[in-house]
Amino acid sequence: MSGAARFPDVVVIGGGIIGAACGYYLAREGLSVHLLERSFLASGTSGACEGNLLLWDKELSRELPMGQRSFQMWRELVDELEIDFEYQPKGSVMVAENERSLAAVEQKVRDLTAAGVPGQMLDPKQLQEEEPALADDLLGGALFPEDAQVEPRYATAALAEGGRRHGLVVRQNCPVRRIVLSPLARVEAVETSSGLIPTSAVVIAAGVWTRDVAATVGLDVPVHPRKGQIVVAEKAPYLFRRKLSEAGYTAAVESSAAALQVAMVVESTRSGTLLLGSSRELVGYDRSVSLRVAAAITTRAMRFFPSLAGLRAIRNYSGLRPFSPDHLPIIGPVAGTEGLYVATGHEGAGIGLAPATGRMIAQWVTRQPLDFPAEWFHPSRFGVDPATHASPPVEKKRGPSKPKAPGTQ
Repeated sequence: MSGAARFPDVVVIGGGIIGAACGYYLAREGLSVHLLERSFLASGTSGACEGNLLLWDKELSRELPMGQRSFQMWRELVDELEIDFEYQPKGSVMVAENERSLAAVEQKVRDLTAAGVPGQMLDPKQLQEEEPALADDLLGGALFPEDAQVEPRYATAALAEGGRRHGLVVRQNCPVRRIVLSPLARVEAVETSSGLIPTSAVVIAAGVWTRDVAATVGLDVPVHPRKGQIVVAEKAPYLFRRKLSEAGYTAAVESSAAALQVAMVVESTRSGTLLLGSSRELVGYDRSVSLRVAAAITTRAMRFFPSLAGLRAIRNYSGLRPFSPDHLPIIGPVAGTEGLYVATGHEGAGIGLAPATGRMIAQWVTRQPLDFPAEWFHPSRFGVDPATHASPPVEKKRGPSKPKAPGTQ
């Protein structure tokens, strides 16, 4: 902690991709920031996913504009951050297996084109040219050339390390016990397993555990864990150039059903192994892998890629997506609790939306104009009422901070 303020302006709780992005963009604003992680960086959801940067699966009115802004920011971060996070603008292909899904793909291309997202329909011949390993009875698909991928663990580390260059203090193996409020419901400190950290602002970016942290101050943030599982197959004799998904993937994403949802997602890694997904189910905090789910994933993948039947599965892992009731992130300050902010609920889009989320939190905290309308993502839509820009902004500190008396700003 050499050279860092003893008492930070802001404490960010959660060392996944969202927390790291919040820490990075807050520190860039000149604030003293501590990032607290109960285990190690990317030890939760951010370390158990594929690192997708997709636009075609986004809700059109709010999530898509945020995704477009994040895409631009990810491209900028390639040059800004020192750690290589394996950014690959590989594009993605959406595949249709029947007339109904083909019509959905056509509508998707029309909607996205109108919103400024490049995409083109592929007839069966073009689809086979794009990916020869696909089954020969598919009716077509669409190519979205701007979709990309990052290595999510490297990306989390890169944001945290970039934040360190601006003074961010990262404290791993530092579980949070509770947030401490003054009698006037102002953030006063964060109590950790190693002691109290005085601060005037807290960002809860703890993914599926955000609800537990918020509960320490009597708030209910409606985020639930939605488990997903990935099967890793051995190196194939070919590499998939694009990320490939079936048209039914968006229906699985948009579903709120607790029962198992499986949709084909296939892509190659840099090492040549294959990642097979995807699954969704509401089973609480259970992160155990299931052979039943793995079998459903591989069976669905082989429907589209029959040649996968000859490969062996070498690994199987699962993660918990932070699922909000309307499938949109929850980002912003909480009314009635001065200095408290949340950034969660991204479900499977956290990697792609992380930069725009971090920047938006920094804008809230420093009282700058927001990139997006405040009401798009704020907690009030679920009864966790957000403040408007009525709370005083956190001022940038010059030199070590001094402890604040309770109830002062």
